[in-house]
Amino acid sequence: MLFDREVGCHYTFMHENLMDMNHQILHQRLLGRLKPQLLRHSRGESWVEAQYHLSDMGGKKHRGVNWLWMGSDQDERRFDVMTIRTDYPYQTLKIAASSADAPPSLSLWVAYVPTDRQDRANRSFGILLIRKPRVALLLSLVWPVLRHFVKSVFAEDRMAVEAEQRAYDIQGGDWNQEIFPVILDLRELLMKHGVDPAGR
Repeated sequence: MLFDREVGCHYTFMHENLMDMNHQILHQRLLGRLKPQLLRHSRGESWVEAQYHLSDMGGKKHRGVNWLWMGSDQDERRFDVMTIRTDYPYQTLKIAASSADAPPSLSLWVAYVPTDRQDRANRSFGILLIRKPRVALLLSLVWPVLRHFVKSVFAEDRMAVEAEQRAYDIQGGDWNQEIFPVILDLRELLMKHGVDPAGR
């Protein structure tokens, strides 16, 4: 699935949004009550990576969660690991079983391109890949529903990052005291590659 969307915020808000799974309450209507658990995170010269396990707090599994694991085998759903990586300037997200050789059930590649001189808007370009289920016809049948689901998740994220940009502009800066190590590492990476911390 290819997509591109115009979003009214500095592109670094998009990097942070994808990297920080602690905002899952925003998607509760679509995904149920998922609790993200950071398994590990690491960093290198030009990248930051975080791995999460998303457990369902609602007891009964919310049907929206099934879209995240659509391409996986039934036994793999018990070992779901989401890996998010910023390889500047791109980001990737993969959902796979916990074993190192397990192919991902879902993969996302995304890039954000500034579209105005004030850096208050960007165009997000992405490719979403789903591993074909055993019954290949199933993917064709549910593809329109899956596309609608992806658009709905993106719409919620866009609402959040655009609100963050408005708050930043009204307050004249970021008044939050960020403590999450993954985001602190990500911000350091972005600043190292030329992002003015006062510019967003």
